[in-house]
Amino acid sequence: MLYRAEWPRISIVTPSFNQAEFLEETIRSVLLQGYPNLEYFVIDGGSKDASPEIIKKYEPWLAGWTSERDRGQSHAINKGFARCTGDLLTFQNSDDFYLPGAFLSAARLWTNHKDCGAIVGAFRRCNTESQLVTDPVPAVLKSSSPLDLTLGPPGVYRLHQVSTFFSRQTLDVVGRNVVEDMHYVMDRELIYRVCRRAEIVISPDCYAAFRWHENSKSIAFDLPFAREFAQLYLRSLNGKPAEDQLRKRMARHRITSGYLKAAKRTPRSLAAAAYLVKAVFSDASLLTKRQYAAAWFNALKFQSMLFAAHLS
Repeated sequence: MLYRAEWPRISIVTPSFNQAEFLEETIRSVLLQGYPNLEYFVIDGGSKDASPEIIKKYEPWLAGWTSERDRGQSHAINKGFARCTGDLLTFQNSDDFYLPGAFLSAARLWTNHKDCGAIVGAFRRCNTESQLVTDPVPAVLKSSSPLDLTLGPPGVYRLHQVSTFFSRQTLDVVGRNVVEDMHYVMDRELIYRVCRRAEIVISPDCYAAFRWHENSKSIAFDLPFAREFAQLYLRSLNGKPAEDQLRKRMARHRITSGYLKAAKRTPRSLAAAAYLVKAVFSDASLLTKRQYAAAWFNALKFQSMLFAAHLS
């Protein structure tokens, strides 16, 4: 059993911009953990909605906050990280929230794995009304760490930022920052960087809720997300032919997946068809896979429905 003074300090940074609809729930999910050694920063990008008023309401319980124009989410995260003094630190976006007991679970694991790079738990998806709509999605790492995730294969890991706590000791070696010219996968780039260096500890506990809504960056921008994800692998090329071949293959996989997701989500069948053609140019092996045929079937089926509706 840990005494109050022995609990590791946990530092949380919440970057936010015009997210008043969800921000208060995020803040409360941090503060109501009841964690005895918490350091919490809210870094707002100069919101024009009610965000500053919400933050001021909780100012007595914050280690610090700002509301000023910045260069975007990644810059806001780095501004917060620079102020963190915790043994464990992370960022939590202002449309997601923690589940009860998350900090205590991560702290207990850290006391037994003080040299680890990160602790990652499960998460659940929620809707805009904050209703949990999925069972816990467990963290997965199918190979022992440290390892280089840019070498693949697909499906070797599921390490979601919303339920990740980083070791400050490791971040101070690999860089206590996210890459500011990335806007969609800066969290994954940081996880990749940490995973190359140190052990990733997987927790069976469910730590947080990821809000699934149409304006979420990972949903609303399939193709920009996929292209930036591909760049993550291409930036890691190191001149070793065998390794670089794997990284290039993973980059193609991310682009192909982006086209398939875009085809699935678009309500326009002609646009879906165009995405499906681009997907097969990215990866010709799709021609032999059932999922590709099913995607075409769905696109043509939707087009037939529109044609029938027009005739009626």
